[in-house]
Amino acid sequence: MTKLVEADRSFERLSTALDNVRMLGADPAAVEEQARAVVADRASSLLHAKGHRSEFERQQAQESGLLALFSFLPAIERKRVFQARRALGDMPGLDGLRSISDIEQHLAQAVRKAEGEHATAMGTLTNVRKLRSELDAAEAARRVALQSLDGTAGLEDGLEDRTDVGIRFELFRLATHYWEGRWLMAMEADLKGIAASGQRRGRAALVPRWQRRMMLMPCAVSTFATLPTKLAYSRRDGSVWATDYLYNFIDLLIVDEAGQALPEVAGVAFALAKRALIIGDLQQIEPISSVPRAVDIGNLRETGLLGPQADIESLTATGVCSTSGSVMRMAQVASRVSPWPDLAPGLWLFEHRRCHDEIIEYSSAMCYQGKLLPRRGPAPADAPLPAMGYVHIDGKAVKSCNSRSNSSEAQTISSWIAQNRQMLEARYNRPVEHIVGVVTPFGAQVRELRKACSSHKITVSGPRAITIGTVHALQGAERPVVIFSPVYSKHANGGFIDASTSMLNVTVSRAKDSFLLFGDMDLLAGAAPGSPRALLSRFLDQPGCELEFQQPPRQDLQESPGQLQSLRDAGEHDEFLLSVLASEAHRYLIVSPWIKLRTMERTGILAALKAAADRGAVVEVYADPLLNADLISNGKRQIDEAEDALKQIGVTLHRLEKLHSKIVAVDDSLLCVGSFNWLSADREGRYVRHETSYVYRGEDIEAEIRVTRDDLKRRAK
Repeated sequence: MTKLVEADRSFERLSTALDNVRMLGADPAAVEEQARAVVADRASSLLHAKGHRSEFERQQAQESGLLALFSFLPAIERKRVFQARRALGDMPGLDGLRSISDIEQHLAQAVRKAEGEHATAMGTLTNVRKLRSELDAAEAARRVALQSLDGTAGLEDGLEDRTDVGIRFELFRLATHYWEGRWLMAMEADLKGIAASGQRRGRAALVPRWQRRMMLMPCAVSTFATLPTKLAYSRRDGSVWATDYLYNFIDLLIVDEAGQALPEVAGVAFALAKRALIIGDLQQIEPISSVPRAVDIGNLRETGLLGPQADIESLTATGVCSTSGSVMRMAQVASRVSPWPDLAPGLWLFEHRRCHDEIIEYSSAMCYQGKLLPRRGPAPADAPLPAMGYVHIDGKAVKSCNSRSNSSEAQTISSWIAQNRQMLEARYNRPVEHIVGVVTPFGAQVRELRKACSSHKITVSGPRAITIGTVHALQGAERPVVIFSPVYSKHANGGFIDASTSMLNVTVSRAKDSFLLFGDMDLLAGAAPGSPRALLSRFLDQPGCELEFQQPPRQDLQESPGQLQSLRDAGEHDEFLLSVLASEAHRYLIVSPWIKLRTMERTGILAALKAAADRGAVVEVYADPLLNADLISNGKRQIDEAEDALKQIGVTLHRLEKLHSKIVAVDDSLLCVGSFNWLSADREGRYVRHETSYVYRGEDIEAEIRVTRDDLKRRAK
């Protein structure tokens, strides 16, 4: 213990010395050198001042006594002053002096001033040297103190780290044996009485029972529901037995995940404790209250926490409301410690070590004002998956009771896991079910995902099952790869995900190596500015984030009698587009995020578009201006050149930022959806990609085309 106390003292001494030295500036050595130079300069000035005074005294000593005797005569006095000034040579400040006494006073003042400046300079130098010397002494004392703990004299590691692997373990071991001995002594002192009181529930039996338990197990773990029963005892109340509790009995109540603890559930535990340490995060999933709002208001009024005329919103910030509060919020309101003005009160743990930096930076930007400090590092360059990635899916969200599902997302996710199983298991050396976790906001989608994964022989039940659930399934857990299925589509774009930052914060931060979104990226891009989904879109919409994956066709668009057609390469895509443009259709919609005039000319698409427009067909093209902002040889931007060419032939180009869908729609009966950039993709050479699109036909397609057109128009506004 003496060594630990000395280590603490050495730390305080070193901290004070460092603070003092920091006042000297960034380079204390340079400050000392400058102070030394000033002292030398002031010493030289003092030497000159004293030399002038000595020269004056010598000149006066050699002066004729007659001159001094008749100095009352102005002419004589002027001669004496002249001779004195000539003896003093280049000394400044002598002009204007008319008597020997004036010169004497001037010399005295010059010496006093030089002495004062020299003394000040010496004091500054002494102080600088003292501060630096104290820092050296503090560092030496710190080394000695640390060396006494573990034999290592370096200052690189902190006291906490070194004591954790050194003396603290030894102290814990000794304390453990000490209390084991105390327990043996207590049992030996009254073994018969202890055995006889085993079934007694009175206070006299319960208190020593818990004290004996704590000798062996100083920390007991309990839920809020069971803790009161553990500290309940029976007492006589007149002629009957009553139940009472050991109030103020627990030395320290530690509440973990306090952001999920309801106030009324946890309140009883606080009555049983002397002190409490509250640990949690309000940016995690909020607690779910079963208390209706009206009952919550009634309880608050009954207890006097809510005045007769006051509204419940006035208490929301305090955290006491069952419908909106938590133990963590109440603790932050009660905390007197608030080191960071832009964060809630209390102490914060800023270092994050679970996720790669690219992942946790999203949570930091959304929830923690950018203050989280990533400590794991960025994803390695040879990683098979990006730290933040996505697969764009043009699916359909359907309502299921009070929930929603999206079969396209479920089928794509299960297909992706099955296709990448071998790669993932080889990299992590464990079953894919223990590598990947799938999170979705809706219970109906959980069922859809389990059904889809089961069809691909992915284990969905039992102890070895893949984790598929709502965000609560991974709260407090983690997986190397987390897949998020947002479900929402242009058919049903609700704000449930954006209602709180906690859902996406927890979902994203569960991923250690890769967070992958399988859903409608256009929907994320069109979310309200500043919302969690809009921010996620910005983090995902980066080079290298899109995964190349051939998606299965949409089952909901195959219910019509029309035959499903698949397009496999650039040639088939071009042949299809040229064919439909040459048909007698009246309305065309082409969604191609990238657009290049040269590609449209070379493939004949531009001529086909002109022919369609010439016969009176309405042709609308959507492209992303952010992707086509490069300057070309004539000084125009790529999208401006394409727009000018399309405008000349009667085709309308709409600019829509952050566009991911690749679609061709003809009238109300043909829809082609896939991954092919119709108006830009390379048809040959090294950059040719294997793309797949599916063509859906029939009357049932009309509703899908209408929804697609309406969504594009809404976003384009």
